[in-house]
Order: sequence, then C-alpha cells, then structure tokens
Amino acid sequence: MFRKPTLINYLLVIIIAIFCTNCNEEPNRENFDFQHYFPLSIDQKEFFVQIAIDPKEHRQGLMFRNSLDENHGMLFAFSYPKQVAFWMKNVPIPLDIGYFDSNGRLIEIHSLYPNDETQIVSKSHSIQYTLEMNKGWYHQNKISTGKYIDLENALKYIQLRKTSLNLKD
Repeated sequence: MFRKPTLINYLLVIIIAIFCTNCNEEPNRENFDFQHYFPLSIDQKEFFVQIAIDPKEHRQGLMFRNSLDENHGMLFAFSYPKQVAFWMKNVPIPLDIGYFDSNGRLIEIHSLYPNDETQIVSKSHSIQYTLEMNKGWYHQNKISTGKYIDLENALKYIQLRKTSLNLKD
C-alpha cells in the first residue's frame, strides 16, 4: 500500500487539480433574451420591462399579447435619437406610450388603442427610448413629462441584451 506521506501528497494533488479545474470554468451566463424582464424606475416608481433593441424586436413589440401584468411593459431602445412612430397592429390590449429623449427625460405620453393601425408619430425628433405600459399607468403613478427614467440601469440592461445577441454598439 501507500505510505502516509505519499497518500497525503496524492490527495493534495487531486484536490488542487479539482480546485483549479473549477476555477477555469466560465460562470453561468444568463440568457437575456427578448422575453427577459428587467427592473427599472421612474421617479422612484419601480416596474419591469422587456427590452426591444433591434428592428425585428421593434416590429414584434407586444403583438399578440392578450394581457400585460401590472407594472410590466416594454422598453424600445433605438441606436440614435430620431422621430418615432408606433401603432397597435395585432395588439389587443390598450396601452400608453412614453417617448423619452437620449437623457432619459419623458418628452411625450400618448394613448394607444387595441388593434389601431394609425401611427402615433412623436412631435420630437430626439426620441431614443419609448416605454409601453398598460393604459392609465403613467397617470395612476403620477408620471408626467419632464420625469426621468433610470437611464443608468436601462443602459446596463440594454448592453446585457446586446451582448446576449452578440450585437455591437
């Protein structure tokens, strides 16, 4: 059999090898896909959003959803500020939409009606984010124009989504 010092040395080598193998493993990466909800806030009001970051997701939006949980919505992030337009094709739930500038300031709020294909065009040409929430959400939470979305966290989550999709800035 083995002598004690050799057995102890052998066990130490095994333990070190196992430890080093685990150290080299990449941590589990969560898949931050289109269905993932992220926590955000406006004026200390917390809510949860899915984030649409590419043209395909922008087109999909909340289509074919029959409901939206309370304090849940969708944030649309655009690559640069511009005039935007939204409609409700194949969206059977009433919504309100907020248009935000590149600083995260709420510029406009509009009502959206189920399945209405009339485009709601922003008055501003400097919209970079939009937030769709259940009808009345902005009013019920006393969120009016001039308020700011938690842009620091929004940008962090947008980057997580882009990384998950292997998109470049």
